[in-house]
Amino acid sequence: MAEVYTSGGASVIYGFEAAGSFAGASPTVNKTYGLNTRVTSLSLTTNRIDFNKLGQVEPAAYGYGQQQGRLGIGFVFDSQTSHAIFGGVYGESGAAGNSSAPHYYPHATIGENKAPITAKSIATQIQVQMGSNLSTRKLLGGVVNSIGLSTSIGEPVNGTVDMTFGKEVTATSPAIASGTMTEMANVAGVPLTFAHGTLTVSNGSSQVPVSEVQSFNITFNQNADLLYGLGEHHAKEAYRRVLEVTGSFTTTFKDNLLLQHVLDQAADYTGSGVGAGDSKGGIDEDGSNVALSLVLTSGDDSGKSITIDLQGLSFDEHSITGLEPIEPVMQDLPFKARVARIKAIVA
Repeated sequence: MAEVYTSGGASVIYGFEAAGSFAGASPTVNKTYGLNTRVTSLSLTTNRIDFNKLGQVEPAAYGYGQQQGRLGIGFVFDSQTSHAIFGGVYGESGAAGNSSAPHYYPHATIGENKAPITAKSIATQIQVQMGSNLSTRKLLGGVVNSIGLSTSIGEPVNGTVDMTFGKEVTATSPAIASGTMTEMANVAGVPLTFAHGTLTVSNGSSQVPVSEVQSFNITFNQNADLLYGLGEHHAKEAYRRVLEVTGSFTTTFKDNLLLQHVLDQAADYTGSGVGAGDSKGGIDEDGSNVALSLVLTSGDDSGKSITIDLQGLSFDEHSITGLEPIEPVMQDLPFKARVARIKAIVA
């Protein structure tokens, strides 16, 4: 009977490609996405072109267009390593990552009339042990399409990454020698869960807690695409269009604050809690719109945390559920933010 290979002999790690070396030959891959990392989808296409000719119904020849791949990753955010993937949208952070020098994404002031942040391309390595051989695939020139974060009652903080990659040359399967298998990078942190998070929103003068949040999700979509050129079917570079930060949350209905934000079209409230002009990844906004802040902590005494600050928030809908016998009244609010900042304290 042929052997069936399982994920027990597999690994997936990634690394950022050097500036000016999109899809370069020897990137360093030493990062992991977090806990419970899994490949949710992986596909590669060469965009085959069929050619026919008079006198027969069968194809006469094949040609090939650009090579393009798609990679989907799922994982659980941890307190140590998961923050690094935001470098695929906002650029890498070179800080120490402690409370005195947190990781900021972006690591420079952004906002109106500010220079755009350059995203980093990614190389991903996927290995599967096949008996006495090791299948190794290196996916180069990866560009993050979107990063998702979500959690709800009784759940961890789940993460997703959707990525397009522009180059894969050779899939190798050498014989396994001692120490050849590249192990998953150590995840030293603890899983982040719904039980150790807080959500606050501006009320006109300060940030106030949002009560009994049932669920929260946010997506960073940079609408990226690959750029091809004459002479090669692999991608030459990548670029992005408009960065969209969207999400939603569900909470109990206890006052009219969130409803009033919708009625006022989020026009008259100070964006407290997201420091305008902060030189370390601050958001340069005028402070006239709603701000939202999500803080996820490790739940122990280490002081590790990931904070997502949003400013220029727009609520375009307010939905109520539970207006029926013996049910709690809930409100659901989808939102879109003009700008975001992630701060990670991991050391």
